[in-house]
Amino acid sequence: MIARLERDILDRRTYGRIAYLLLALPLGIVESTFLVTAISFGVGTAVTLIGIPVLIGTVYAWRWMAGVERSLIGALTGIHIPSPYRAEPAGASWWDGLKARLADPATWKDLLFLLLQLPLGIASFVIVVCVLCASLGSVLAPVYFWSVPDGIDLWLLEVDTLLEALALVPLGAVWIVLGIPALGALGRLYGELASLLLGSNVDPKLTAEVSDLRDARSRIIAAADAERRRIERDLHDGAQQRLVALALTLRMAEKRAADGDPDTAVLVRQAGDEAGLALDELRDLARGIHPAILTNRGLRAALDDLAARATLPVEIVAAPAERLPEPVEAAAYFVVSESLANVSKHAHATRAEVSVAVGEGRVTVTVGDDGVGGADPENGSGLQGLADRVGAVDGHLTVHSPPGEGTRVVATIPLAAPPVPVIDPLPPEAPRILPDDVAAERQRARVGRLRTRLAVLGGLGLVCVVVWALTSGGYFWPVWPLLGLGLVAGVDASRVLAGPPLRQSEVSDGREPRELRRRRRLRVEASALGVVNLFLIGVWLAAGGGYFWPVWPLLGSGVAVGLKALRWPAVVRDRLLDQAS
Repeated sequence: MIARLERDILDRRTYGRIAYLLLALPLGIVESTFLVTAISFGVGTAVTLIGIPVLIGTVYAWRWMAGVERSLIGALTGIHIPSPYRAEPAGASWWDGLKARLADPATWKDLLFLLLQLPLGIASFVIVVCVLCASLGSVLAPVYFWSVPDGIDLWLLEVDTLLEALALVPLGAVWIVLGIPALGALGRLYGELASLLLGSNVDPKLTAEVSDLRDARSRIIAAADAERRRIERDLHDGAQQRLVALALTLRMAEKRAADGDPDTAVLVRQAGDEAGLALDELRDLARGIHPAILTNRGLRAALDDLAARATLPVEIVAAPAERLPEPVEAAAYFVVSESLANVSKHAHATRAEVSVAVGEGRVTVTVGDDGVGGADPENGSGLQGLADRVGAVDGHLTVHSPPGEGTRVVATIPLAAPPVPVIDPLPPEAPRILPDDVAAERQRARVGRLRTRLAVLGGLGLVCVVVWALTSGGYFWPVWPLLGLGLVAGVDASRVLAGPPLRQSEVSDGREPRELRRRRRLRVEASALGVVNLFLIGVWLAAGGGYFWPVWPLLGSGVAVGLKALRWPAVVRDRLLDQAS
């Protein structure tokens, strides 16, 4: 214990955290004043259209202020908070960028932290000042006690002599030894709270993208199984039968040659024809798996080969002369191959044209025909498989096929094809399901650490009350730091107590792990909102009562928890996510 106190006192990060606790109040005053003024003015004048640009500017301003807070927290507390924002659409207009920013949950978490900065800053500033003044004042009492007219008043004790002042020095030293590490721990806790609000969290859009990738992976696996069955069927019904016929013909030729039959030459010629047909079928089969001409001679020669083997006239409008990365060439080739196969089977077209253009770091593959049109990617497994194949190299496939006007398939493939990602069925932030004994042990450890943190916060609150009692004893100003400490303690306790580790016994009765995780997040968020609302009610009581303004955040929190608790249908959830993005 003593070694840990010594380490905390000598650690420079402890004093950086104390400095941030002191800075939190002026930062909170500036941020809260700006946000309350700007939002109130913007909402009040929105009907005259003057407030709309003010509100838009406020959205951009509070993200900048949150970035400043992240930088300060990282520099002073040592808790580095990476940027949690979604990437804005490339080349999007300012309106699309604003919509993407408003749809980002991190934007609203930034606003929550900036609004909480003032009450938390008041609490942290008062606690730091009280602890430092009490400890340093006791240590330096022999230096300045004589300048206080009635002596230093310490509640039951008045220090007005040098001997009494010297007796305060050991007490002040104890306060310093205990107070500096305690303030450092408070600063670290403040930084963790900031990391919770200013850092990243489970992103609904990312979850939707993971779900889409999982669906695409299932389709790719199913397509691969179907392709293996097709290869097996083609080998069994095609090349294998011809090779069997070839073997029988050769045996017959051998028997007739032994008997001196003059028709042996005819059987040999038939065997040669069967061998040629079998070789052609094997070449077609191998070409469907991966064409050798694409590997040996490149995309241009492979496209010429496709055009020559097509059942209708195909014009190669453009093709790259240089070699492209292998994944890009393979994806472009199969887009053209599958599209021409669809044209031959379904389009009733008289001609088709193919264009493969390279420019601006991507390859654009276009296949068009003059057929009947009406192709639907949602109902065609071939087009869906092409979309999955192109998406595997970070590309995009579009199909324009109005009825009676032909079909136009356009695939855009980046030249720098990314590696195939490893798809995790859940975001990495999702809690794991542990064995019961491991989960219980981990929860006991979490509760033990929570008790230590609550003890530190309780000690700081007690210090504030003692300082108030030893000084004036009039207006009970410690109510404000006590409210701030209670908020921090409540949020910390709700996170630990409402979100225990998930146990294997909870899923043994058939419940889905995803549903358990959803309920766990709901409990944690609902309990945290309850603590925040209790804090606001405490602020209302400490301010003297009057109009009960906390009714509005109470109603908002109830609506938010209710909406979160609803089990939205997958179609509605996906539509909301699409509109938000």
